[in-house]
Amino acid sequence: MNVLLRRTISYYDYREDFYHAFLAGIFTGAGYMVDSNKERGEGRSDVAVIDSQGGRAAVLEVKCSKTSEKMEDDCGTALQQIDERMYARELEDDYGQVLCFGISFFKKRCLVKKK
Repeated sequence: MNVLLRRTISYYDYREDFYHAFLAGIFTGAGYMVDSNKERGEGRSDVAVIDSQGGRAAVLEVKCSKTSEKMEDDCGTALQQIDERMYARELEDDYGQVLCFGISFFKKRCLVKKK
């Protein structure tokens, strides 16, 4: 994903809503069903990716880091938000596997952590 970021985005694009849409576009283009900002649990998850044929789903929470050193912590904060607000719980009833990802962006860099 870092290569794709370096090749495609501008320095004007360093906002969380841009990164959120960037991810939604990638997964939609890959043929998955994507929910963006849909109410789940006790809030709205940024992106949910559904693979209905494979019986899998993923919840992605996006953070925009202020420095590269904060990326790791921000991934942890994103994963904690998924847990605290129970974004994955609703999907667990319908899909055999639900993966949770905290994703931090800093400029043209990305760090992903999986729960």
